[in-house]
Amino acid sequence: MESKKLSKIIELIFLSIAWLSVMACLIRTDFNFPFAFFCYYLWISRDDKANSLMLMVLNGILILVDLIWLLSVGSIWTATEKNNPVWGHLHGLHVFVIFISIVNVLLKVGVIVAINSYRGNQSQVAGSLQNPQQSGLNDVSQNRQVPYGQY
Repeated sequence: MESKKLSKIIELIFLSIAWLSVMACLIRTDFNFPFAFFCYYLWISRDDKANSLMLMVLNGILILVDLIWLLSVGSIWTATEKNNPVWGHLHGLHVFVIFISIVNVLLKVGVIVAINSYRGNQSQVAGSLQNPQQSGLNDVSQNRQVPYGQY
């Protein structure tokens, strides 16, 4: 039950990242939008969540790219130019997009932590299924003979 709830939370985080990226697209071309939907698709398309490590690495790389963008553009976008009134009128949108980008980075950190926790839950469940005596389960089917032709 815990894993299902955590899986749903991860889905919602990916959709939240995509939604916030759509908002950021008002002022900048945000690469997070397609990646968030791609990660969402990968997460919901596999029952065994075998690609969870890849999703963690991908989001780690996206965090790095976001941080590079924030460090390189943040100081320029928050500066006000007295000689350029158009740039000055965009100040509010720039701050809004920087805020959304920071929230997106925090959500990606959260999704990495959630996926890592999910992987831990899955390995505990798999470990208890591999050793049924410790988990209290008795596997009677191991001693049963399967007739020829029935698999």
